[in-house]
Amino acid sequence: MSEKRIYFEHLDVVRFIAAFMIVLVHAYEAWVGWYGEVGLLSNGTYQELSTGGKFIDTLIRNFGVGVDIFFLLSGFLITYILLEEKKRFGKIHIGKFMLRRTIRIWPLYFLLLAIAPILVNWVQIDHPSYLANALFINNFHAINTQTWDYPFAHFWSICVEEHFYLIWPFIIAFIPSKKLIHAFTIVIAASIFYRLFISYTSPYPWFNLYLNTLSKIDVLVIGAIGAYYYSIKPFQLNLPKAIRILLYVVLITSFCIEKVSLWDGLFLAGFKKYFYTALFAILLIDFNFNDKFKHFLKPG
Repeated sequence: MSEKRIYFEHLDVVRFIAAFMIVLVHAYEAWVGWYGEVGLLSNGTYQELSTGGKFIDTLIRNFGVGVDIFFLLSGFLITYILLEEKKRFGKIHIGKFMLRRTIRIWPLYFLLLAIAPILVNWVQIDHPSYLANALFINNFHAINTQTWDYPFAHFWSICVEEHFYLIWPFIIAFIPSKKLIHAFTIVIAASIFYRLFISYTSPYPWFNLYLNTLSKIDVLVIGAIGAYYYSIKPFQLNLPKAIRILLYVVLITSFCIEKVSLWDGLFLAGFKKYFYTALFAILLIDFNFNDKFKHFLKPG
């Protein structure tokens, strides 16, 4: 089955918003690192944030959750494609799936790896681990060194995606469809257990909690659960406008007052992310599968 036959047009808008969030947070953090606090947020002092500036600063720094939005979408789309292929043909051609993923990602990815030495010499920073990136283990390299490996620091999420692509078609192909939810639940439980274990045993757990594939795969699997039920019967979620606005207010307010990736303690490390994941999932379903939603931004 060609992936081009499966297309959810409104997801393009979500991708753009998630990508813009990630670009904005990286640009903001770089600006603050080089020049000090933004003038508008520090009453022109460029040093200490104002009260309102602190809220906006926290909001922008939390835009890194755009990565989790991508993971939700990826888990949904990849699983739905595989399930529809299995439903139509009775099997999944894993080789063709891997080839499609490779063609989509590897050419640009390895082009960036190839030109990186030129850029590194130009800006005069230490050379990163090219081998770790070539083998798609950048995230584990960062965990091991407890540092960001510039200019490839952001490649960790691609590595997580590649690990997901490596195992997921086998799970969908060889586990009976009626038992897939049980398999999905086991993977999520394993992710929770791993985060609890790391939080309890490691004196510096943040890199592991944020970058480890097992720590992040549960968000991809939550998207896969949505795909499973959508494949059985396409669904809609028609949120009342007041409820939708309330959820957006709760989300934005939460982003303004606390750091999303702060996981001090077992409960926060194991379960905090699901509050935001649930909000994202509800709003994404409403945005994409609500015939009454007025989409002012049209894809294409």
